[in-house]
Amino acid sequence: MEDIIVIGSGVGGSTVFKELKEAFPNQNIRLIESGSDPFYVSEGENVEVIYANSFGGTGVYSVANAVRIDLKEFNISKKDSIYKKIEKELSISDVPDDYLGKNSKKLLESGFSKTPKFINFELCKNCGLCAHDPCDAKWIPCDFLRKYSDDIVTDTIVMKLAKQDGIFSIVALDKKSGEIKIYRSKQVIVSAGAINSPRILKTILNNEEIGKNLYIDTFVTVGGILKGSNLKSEVSMAINKKYDEFILATHYSELLHKRISEFENVNKNDIFSLMVKIKDENTGEVFENSVKKEMSMNDTRNLCEGVSKASKYLYDLGVENIYSTVPRGSHPGGTCAVGKVVDKNLETEIEGLYVCDASVIPKAPGAPPILGIMAISEKFVENLKK
Repeated sequence: MEDIIVIGSGVGGSTVFKELKEAFPNQNIRLIESGSDPFYVSEGENVEVIYANSFGGTGVYSVANAVRIDLKEFNISKKDSIYKKIEKELSISDVPDDYLGKNSKKLLESGFSKTPKFINFELCKNCGLCAHDPCDAKWIPCDFLRKYSDDIVTDTIVMKLAKQDGIFSIVALDKKSGEIKIYRSKQVIVSAGAINSPRILKTILNNEEIGKNLYIDTFVTVGGILKGSNLKSEVSMAINKKYDEFILATHYSELLHKRISEFENVNKNDIFSLMVKIKDENTGEVFENSVKKEMSMNDTRNLCEGVSKASKYLYDLGVENIYSTVPRGSHPGGTCAVGKVVDKNLETEIEGLYVCDASVIPKAPGAPPILGIMAISEKFVENLKK
């Protein structure tokens, strides 16, 4: 019997688990994770949704963006002292000038800004592989978890939740042995991410809002040939420019290279490109075995305007032919939204059953969400202590 079980080890789950272990050292607290070694998962009709199944969740493949965001539903503002605490813990800093190529530096002169990163640049090799290859230079959620390994179960898929006589039962499949196991706990915190948290909740709750209201921070990467630009080896999204409904950021994409190669012979080191990421509307839904996400008219308009802005910067740098990837998204959220699935304390209608991850954020924040998820998670544990 556990006092608390956390389901999921991504940014939300790892932060919650660490904070709980520190706040309640005498309680039995366990974490259950469905993955182990990281790999990408792709789902979605119409617009592709990308996330990672792994110990550490999608945060293992993050490009280490550390941006403060306003989260009024949780009484968190960019000026909140909780962000200072997180920034100190993750040793956040801007990308040094000598890690930027000449074209990125030109964009800085055109109004772009450096993106804060949770990267130790003394260890960073500037390989451009943050989204593909975890390394010692970058913080990942696993860093919060390693010293608690005895209380963590990996490769275990939660199949069903139930509650009887005040105790939760978690029915789970051990992927390695094929055995069905049952874990029992007084409280459960679901932190499996905006795709899988609603799937777990649907096994115990009948709330019709679960799984709806999905947003994903829809993005495309646009660019072309710029000889010797070598963006491929720069830290991804090292610089950015924010607009009301979208952001632009430097971003190399293998999919863009593939697209350009259909029309021109191109070396990967000669591609220069920008990501256009919009604050998309809640038009998606998560089902038991699928995800559906469409672009609204407003999303399409904002994406087109972003591509137009990005193209102008690319033309000014000397890119003649502009190519684009198809729309995708890698920041799913909104599917267990506060006010619809959980209350302000992140508790569901079942006492002792909570959700704490990006799924509780009701609208796309329009910026990288990691610091925001961590801030929500830390405040959530503070409330549990009261």
